[in-house]
Amino acid sequence: MSRQTPHFTPDSASLQVSPAGTRLTHEFGQVGDIRMHWVTAGEGEPVVLLHGWPQTWYEWRHLIPVLAGTYRVIAPDLRGWGETERPAGGFDVPTAAADIGALLDLLGAGPAYVVGHDWGAPVGYHLAASGRDRVRAFVALEASIPGAGGESMLNFSRAWNPLWFFPFLATPGLPERLIGGRAEVFFTWILEQMARSTPGALTAEDIAVYVRAYGDDDAVRASCAYYVNTWASAERIREAARTPLTIPVLAVSGERSLGRNMTDFVRRLAPDAEGVVLPGCGHLIPEERPRELAELVTAFLAKAAG
Repeated sequence: MSRQTPHFTPDSASLQVSPAGTRLTHEFGQVGDIRMHWVTAGEGEPVVLLHGWPQTWYEWRHLIPVLAGTYRVIAPDLRGWGETERPAGGFDVPTAAADIGALLDLLGAGPAYVVGHDWGAPVGYHLAASGRDRVRAFVALEASIPGAGGESMLNFSRAWNPLWFFPFLATPGLPERLIGGRAEVFFTWILEQMARSTPGALTAEDIAVYVRAYGDDDAVRASCAYYVNTWASAERIREAARTPLTIPVLAVSGERSLGRNMTDFVRRLAPDAEGVVLPGCGHLIPEERPRELAELVTAFLAKAAG
């Protein structure tokens, strides 16, 4: 299926060299109804990296140099997060997936490999499910996927549930009032808790990058909006799952976070999905286990390419 590629001139582009020596291009452009920011590196078949909350493209900083030696890496900031525009609405999985599809069209990128973490995983799934010729293979990392059983994790019969923030952020209007003016404290604490399984995975400088991205009141609004729309996104995912994915799919989770639950979620969407649980790892796989993740992803993509 051929697609016409619109003429693209980025609003601005800057070059920087990553710590590993890989040249990164930061670009901004109009993608549908939003002004989007994305990072590219390397040449070859496209690999799209979709980040989670409360993070940005920056969570892929260790994986990008590895993939860029073989692939054209595209790492956007999702709608409302990082340096991508925060519109009034559209903070749901199908709309965020449509954004990524529009970005690929804009860049003239053909069928892509997709890796999604946290919210990036359901977004990547919906991109694959809504355009069956658009995604060649899919890797899902650590996500309590709504509509695929993720809701079962919201069980508060235990003394402390690490997903306590999920219904908190999904409560319309309240989180903005409580977090407003205190975002640095809130997001620093959240990130430190997420990384506690692997001390040193996030430095103070890394946390500061994310706090800057999420630290103002409008960023908090955009954060909450995805959670408020969880149940609407879940319904759309359930609808899409009526036709299982048949492309190669890999689910990767941390033993100290979702564990085998992640594989169960993903197999409700793609019955033949492979599953890997990383011992001792928590939720932030790209930052806690970058070397192991790089090995898993490169081997999986090579296998998927045939």
